[in-house]
Amino acid sequence: MSPSKLDSTASYGNGDASVSCSQPENGFVDSLPLIQSEKAVQELLQQTPVQGTDEHLIEFSEALRTVAKALRRVVEGEAAAQAKAAEWKRRYELERTRNLQMERRGSY
Repeated sequence: MSPSKLDSTASYGNGDASVSCSQPENGFVDSLPLIQSEKAVQELLQQTPVQGTDEHLIEFSEALRTVAKALRRVVEGEAAAQAKAAEWKRRYELERTRNLQMERRGSY
């Protein structure tokens, strides 16, 4: 069938979002509206996932900051506990040394 015998309008689309392109007498589809709508769709497809991804990345980044803060607190708590343990060990060693010295003095 020749293009001139086809319907002069072709409808492209899905549901309510349809695009109509007129077909002039020469049989070629006027592609300007189709190109414009394709550009609009491409822009939408490029922007929406990026914005959604950005939102997810922001949320993920905030979650990582929260985890980093918690880990920092754990490390700080561990460091404080180690410092406390070192202090108690030092006191224990001093007391033990003093007790050993007192035993030696008493046994002479």
